[in-house]
Amino acid sequence: MQDLAVLAAFYGEIDTWLEAQRTHALASGDQAKVDRIETKQRLNDQAYFVLCWGQLELEIDNACPEAIRQRKADPNWTVRRAWDLYNPDDKRLSGLSLEDRVALVLDRSSGSGSRYARVMNFYALRNQIAHGKLRPDRIDVTAVVAEFYQIQSALTR
Repeated sequence: MQDLAVLAAFYGEIDTWLEAQRTHALASGDQAKVDRIETKQRLNDQAYFVLCWGQLELEIDNACPEAIRQRKADPNWTVRRAWDLYNPDDKRLSGLSLEDRVALVLDRSSGSGSRYARVMNFYALRNQIAHGKLRPDRIDVTAVVAEFYQIQSALTR
C-alpha cells in the first residue's frame, strides 16, 4: 500500500480546501453554493475511497501468493493439503473472486464485525460507487484509510 499515505494526504488537502469553501458559503448565507460544495465533498470522498480501495486490493492480491507459498512449504500434509491446490505463479490465481482471495488471507469465520466482513463491506461499497451508484452521504476517508492499514496488518502471508 505504498501509495495509500500519499492518496490520504492529497485527499486531506482537497477536503480541507472544500470545507473552507463550505464554511465561507455558510457564513455568506449562500445555500445554493453550500449545496454545490457539499456535492463536491461527497464526490471527492467517493473518488478517493475508490483510489484507496485499489491500494488495499493490491495488497490482498500480493498477500495471496505469499500465503500459498508459505503453506505449501509446510512439511505437515494436514496443513499443506488444501494449499497444494493453488499455484502461486499461475495466472488463474488472479481469476479467483475477491471473496476467495480475501478468504485465503483473512479469517472468514470471525463473524460480521471481522476484518474479512469489513473488507467485503468495503468491496460492496467500491462496486456500488464504481458502477455509477453514487452515495448520498459522505465517506470518512481518513477513518477508512486507518482501517485499511489495520486490515493490512492482519493479512496472513
